[in-house]
Amino acid sequence: MRRPPSVTWLSVLVFILAALQWTRAATLFARQDFLTELQISLHLPYSILMAVMWGGLLAAASVGLWKLRSWGRRLALAAVTVSQAQSWLDHFLFARSDYARLSTGFAAGASAIVLALVWSVLWRKRF
Repeated sequence: MRRPPSVTWLSVLVFILAALQWTRAATLFARQDFLTELQISLHLPYSILMAVMWGGLLAAASVGLWKLRSWGRRLALAAVTVSQAQSWLDHFLFARSDYARLSTGFAAGASAIVLALVWSVLWRKRF
């Protein structure tokens, strides 16, 4: 079966999301001392672990989509949706800075676009 172009692009998007999570984990890990001094409300070990976990799940979903596996579709739907929900939960629980409050609109728009793309491509019967 030939992979639809929309699924190819979605696989790339999901892999980019995975890479962003791994980049986030690496940055948090590398700057732990500095971030601890700032006394931010974010629990660093939790954040690093979540970023590594979501990066792995999203990368696996990307591979499953690329190979047109049925588990890839289910994993992509679940991983993208739950990672976005967990991101918003963290935002509401831990974000206390002015920047976090000011960037809420952009973050909400980005989340809505990502979720709309994923669900619109993967919810079709042809996949």
